[in-house]
Amino acid sequence: MSRGRYPYDRYMGGIFTRRNVSTEPRSSGWRGPENYRMTPHGRSSGRRGPENNGLTPSRRFSRWRGLENYGLTCCVNALLQSFIATSEMKDLLDRWDSSSVHEDALDNVPVHLKGVLGAIRDPSCRAPHKDFLRCLDRQHIRLNVQHDADEVFLAVLNFIQQQMDDKVLALEIQSLYRLSVELHHQCVECSSNQFLPSSSYLLSLPLHIRNQNNTLKDCLASFFELQKLSGIDNCFCDQCKTRTPFTHGHRILSLPTILCVQLQRFRLSDSGWMQKLDCSVEFQESLDFQDICSRDVFSKDFQKNEGTKYSLFAVIVHSGSAMFGHYTAFVRATGGSDWFYANDSQVEPVSWEAVKETYGGHSRTAYMLLYRREPTQTQGGGEGEEQEGERQDGERQEGERQEGERQEGEVQEGAVHEGGRREGKKQVGRNKKGRNRKGRN
Repeated sequence: MSRGRYPYDRYMGGIFTRRNVSTEPRSSGWRGPENYRMTPHGRSSGRRGPENNGLTPSRRFSRWRGLENYGLTCCVNALLQSFIATSEMKDLLDRWDSSSVHEDALDNVPVHLKGVLGAIRDPSCRAPHKDFLRCLDRQHIRLNVQHDADEVFLAVLNFIQQQMDDKVLALEIQSLYRLSVELHHQCVECSSNQFLPSSSYLLSLPLHIRNQNNTLKDCLASFFELQKLSGIDNCFCDQCKTRTPFTHGHRILSLPTILCVQLQRFRLSDSGWMQKLDCSVEFQESLDFQDICSRDVFSKDFQKNEGTKYSLFAVIVHSGSAMFGHYTAFVRATGGSDWFYANDSQVEPVSWEAVKETYGGHSRTAYMLLYRREPTQTQGGGEGEEQEGERQDGERQEGERQEGERQEGEVQEGAVHEGGRREGKKQVGRNKKGRNRKGRN
């Protein structure tokens, strides 16, 4: 099968012949979400869709909802489940007045994404993501064509920046995922330094620690450790005026609110064929960059009060080989502890032990991990907020005192400044596009 090509992305994989597949929903023993399930006597049972399982409206939408497959859309379905679990994105999209988009509204990806996130809990909406899928199809993310989860994820963020008329709000949405780093180059001979800031929305980690057993901690530590470039990899030094050995590495400038990690499970073999790495990669529900990386990994410009602890809330899973497969997702709601497994229209509650089965060692492996940064004392409450409130109260009292003295006839110089809270923009993930091939349902 051919893979979708995006206008802004470079395609580096092989080319396969396209195979036409029906665009009708696949049946899994139930009729699609738009039809009623038929009983053996040919009558409707009154129950709608495989994701509802005959529950009453109050119970049916109190749990996680599945999404029907409309022709190789398991990749988009799994990503949508992760977006649904990202309450921060829905809150920002709710602030956007999408009614201002009149021209080309049918081709506007953020308009339809907002519609999906708003209608997913609406019992009267039987196929909340159908228009979103058709919109992506018109934007060259075709139905009935294999796609990579990481490439579609980056494509959606790109469309948000391009198609939202509120550019400030679009930047806030992208900033949820932005990871800012500093590329550090140092000449071994003269110790001259070169620094180049960079940012991305997706942290893509190569699995080159061990072929059998890896941990996410090892992969992160290996990604941020210094590497020595020598021999044919020597770089030109402006000070030495010749090619010399260099050390090269990344230093963290700022961490994102939502950390999106891609595990590079697909690579070219020595014979030139794409192969999948089913090796085990162990990850935990909690992650702390302070425990993983040394202090040298953080740039001197890194804000020390910025949180470094994260909690896992979504895992996008790929089952199959490098040539074809299927995407599913494990998700949990913001602030919740219960995990759900979403396999297209089928959703079921699971335990953390079921999530751990995606470590690897077989064809069903975790491919993308999404972590949410935990609030610190200076973020969203705690001691930092109390201190900020005390500072504002003090400034307000000082202003009142000066105003009273002025009314009594004393001449006051200057102005009373009301203190406000400064909120820095959070920056996210690294735009490193994958070249991997998978995803046939």
